[in-house]
Amino acid sequence: MLLTVLPVLNAIAAAVSTASSLLVVFRPHMMSKSREVSAGERFFAQMYAARAVPLGVITAVAPFTVISDISTVKLILVAAMTVQIIDVGIGIRRRETAMIIGPSIAAVIHGATAWFT
Repeated sequence: MLLTVLPVLNAIAAAVSTASSLLVVFRPHMMSKSREVSAGERFFAQMYAARAVPLGVITAVAPFTVISDISTVKLILVAAMTVQIIDVGIGIRRRETAMIIGPSIAAVIHGATAWFT
C-alpha cells in the first residue's frame, strides 16, 4: 500500500510547491512581505517560478511515467528533496513557520518516494 500511496503524496507535494511558486509571481509581496513590490522582487519571483514550475511538474509525473529508468526517477526526486531542504533552511533563517513545515513535509515525501521507488 505504501508503494501506491507515496507517488500520489509526492504528486500532491509537488503540485502544492508548484502552485505556491506561481502564486508568488502574481503576488510577490506574499514571499517578501514588502508593502510595495519592487521591479527586482517581481524579477526574482519570475526567475524562481521559471525553475520551480518545471521541477515541480517533472517531480509530480516522473514516478508515474518513467517506469523503465528508476535511477532517473530517483535522481529527480532527490533533486526535489534537496530544493525543499534548502527552502527549510531559508524558512528557519526568516523564522517563518509555513516556510519550515511545508517544505519539510515535501522533503520527507520526495525522499521516501525516492527510497521506496
